[in-house]
Amino acid sequence: MSDKRITVTVHATDELNRARFVRRLRELPEVRVVRADGAVSFVLMGTDDAPAAAELRRLARDGDERVVLVAEELGETELMAVAEYGVRSVLYLGRLTAWRLARAVHSAVGCCAKVPMVTALV
Repeated sequence: MSDKRITVTVHATDELNRARFVRRLRELPEVRVVRADGAVSFVLMGTDDAPAAAELRRLARDGDERVVLVAEELGETELMAVAEYGVRSVLYLGRLTAWRLARAVHSAVGCCAKVPMVTALV
């Protein structure tokens, strides 16, 4: 039997936050978390998180990555910058729900209704 779930990779500078986020993703039946080469890449970014920003730019340079950014907060200028990187969705950590998480995964892989390039799910 083939596994039809969407593979997801999580990038984070803090391993504890990464583990918490992976636990939330594993609650979604349509998602399978993998260490590398997922169909969707989530980047967890804290405030003033330069290493996460560098990882976001690296993934964007690859061009084929479907990136979802999870941030504590972003200003308008930062939102415009991540749009230029090609980020598919932005999720705010304090407002994260299972529905928003699933919607971001499906939007990133293109298996739901057409959505704008960057969807800030607030």
